[in-house]
Amino acid sequence: MNVENISKERFEKAKKKIIKKYPGARTIMDPNGQYYVATANGRDICNLQVGQTMDAYNFDDSDLYGFNAALNKVTTIPHSDSVKEAWLKTEVAIKSYHVVDRNSNKFSDDKVMKKMAKDFE
Repeated sequence: MNVENISKERFEKAKKKIIKKYPGARTIMDPNGQYYVATANGRDICNLQVGQTMDAYNFDDSDLYGFNAALNKVTTIPHSDSVKEAWLKTEVAIKSYHVVDRNSNKFSDDKVMKKMAKDFE
């Protein structure tokens, strides 16, 4: 993501929107020297679905393959090379998750199957 031509006002606007949705959000540097925006308790906002998948997974005796498969279904957003890029990328991620959540029920398996069955009648 090229952020060289992004104005300071645009950056501040994105940061303000994120902080409104996630009070206490802050920039954190990972061990590789890249940046991400985290919630007040340190969770990566762009990759919240990874944590949610981990929390929701029901571990059986030694079902690491199932856990790995569950994590592989979750898309991850890589960390950024600059602070500005991290905040702008987080804003885009929040918008994208919102659109997917809002529209995913329109494309559920049941609805698609009913539509296909109706088309073949």
